[in-house]
Amino acid sequence: MFTARYVRENLEAIRESLKRRNSKYPLDRLLEAENGWKEGKDTLGALQAKRNKASLEISELKKSGKKIEAQVEALSSIKEQIEELERSVEKDEQEIAKLLWDLPNTLHKSVPTGKDEDDNKLLRSWGTPNKSLNKGHEEILVKLGFLDVERAAKTAGARFYYLMGDLVLLEQSLSRFALDELAKRGYTTILPPFMLREKYYKGTSPLSIFEDALYAVAEPKQAKAKDGIERLDDELFMISTAEHALAAMHADEVIPEEALPLRYAGISPSFRREAGKHGKDTTGIYRVHQFNKVEQFIYAKPEDDDKYFDELLSNFEYLLQKLDIPYRAMLLSTGDTGHQMSRTVDLEGWFPSQGRYGELGSCSSATDWQSLRLNIRYGKHGGELKQVYTLNCTAITVERTLACIVENYVNADGTITVPDALVPYMGKRKIG
Repeated sequence: MFTARYVRENLEAIRESLKRRNSKYPLDRLLEAENGWKEGKDTLGALQAKRNKASLEISELKKSGKKIEAQVEALSSIKEQIEELERSVEKDEQEIAKLLWDLPNTLHKSVPTGKDEDDNKLLRSWGTPNKSLNKGHEEILVKLGFLDVERAAKTAGARFYYLMGDLVLLEQSLSRFALDELAKRGYTTILPPFMLREKYYKGTSPLSIFEDALYAVAEPKQAKAKDGIERLDDELFMISTAEHALAAMHADEVIPEEALPLRYAGISPSFRREAGKHGKDTTGIYRVHQFNKVEQFIYAKPEDDDKYFDELLSNFEYLLQKLDIPYRAMLLSTGDTGHQMSRTVDLEGWFPSQGRYGELGSCSSATDWQSLRLNIRYGKHGGELKQVYTLNCTAITVERTLACIVENYVNADGTITVPDALVPYMGKRKIG
């Protein structure tokens, strides 16, 4: 996590960033607690020296047969002061640690100041939206017998689904297409664990994610060992994106400088509890509790942050262009940028049935926010160790992209044309 020294050295930048985020983070309280802790440590050191001197004096008096009652009483008083001060210092340490853990990332200079998504900045758009189509993907897919949300709601609950027939093959084709394209660019394909231990998940994300988004799958610590069965030493959580598993992959490691950048393409299901935004996107497979995703992830040197941010975003845009999906790139405002990110660009695909763009994925830099919490550094053998930067970007959010393809590629007879880029994987140009 961030250190008090880091905060002092970057105080003005942090203060300005918090102001731009309109954050209520108690920075002044952190500084007060740190000053109190330093004063307490100094006083504690002086008292401990005084105690040691008094103990030595008592020892010498004993040897010479002199009375020691007054000195023993004084030493007892010093010890009581030390115990009380140690408790105070420990309390300050705990408060400082919590405040440092909760500190948001410092915003990139390019991020526009704003309250929420309405203040996001349009960077560019690509393709021509088709405004003549108006059927939603759920209606299209249910009619073709490719989607069943009613039975899924019965067996698993709302926001789940059964995909069937050729739609499953199209879904799988999207993942393979993304992985193949990234492999050409030097990305190592990774199938990560679908669960993470709590202490590592906390290194990747703000604590609010545990309340809002994650599914817990193991018993809490206090419930362990009652039946004599051995348990894992941490609660487990289903991953909400492969990003988190990839970020934790090198926890507590030193990456050789010559190995950077590390480029990964993670493929996994994503599990999210959140129920959606105020009733928006409640139909079909756009906003669901379980979906598949291919995620790009890079470990890089700090000075290469801009370079690899652009690379990741370029890869994402290339994939959407190959699928011929009209999209726009939006730079998120300060009020819409995630707690752990310094900047984020969303790519939004055109959904004809709604007459608007909808998010298909995002590209972000966490700078050293994750690596500080996960203790991931880099350097040369015997040289200075530095914090690595972590960057992540969607390659394909499969179900959302699938929904977008269906709406943009539906034909008058209800069939769906397969995008040219996916024909080699499907072996056909039309489904339905």
